[in-house]
Amino acid sequence: MLSSKFKTIIRWASIITVSLGYYVWLALASLSFGHISEKESVLLSGPITLEQHKAIMGSVMDATNTVYIAAIWGFLVCVSLILLIFSKVR
Repeated sequence: MLSSKFKTIIRWASIITVSLGYYVWLALASLSFGHISEKESVLLSGPITLEQHKAIMGSVMDATNTVYIAAIWGFLVCVSLILLIFSKVR
């Protein structure tokens, strides 16, 4: 039988690991914004056409949607895992 202090350490270490995984997931999802600034910084030095503007805005919308999807699904998975950890490690 495990002691209460050892179970507490396991519980909080697991929760910290899950939380760090969530933040890494968000950081990886936000890397799509780096592609936009790298690619479009050259195009934004002068006047651009309407098609280029629409393409840039489409890239920004896609990157934003990627981060939103990662945040929503990551939050749901993170909360579920934390609740599972609290219920199983007592």
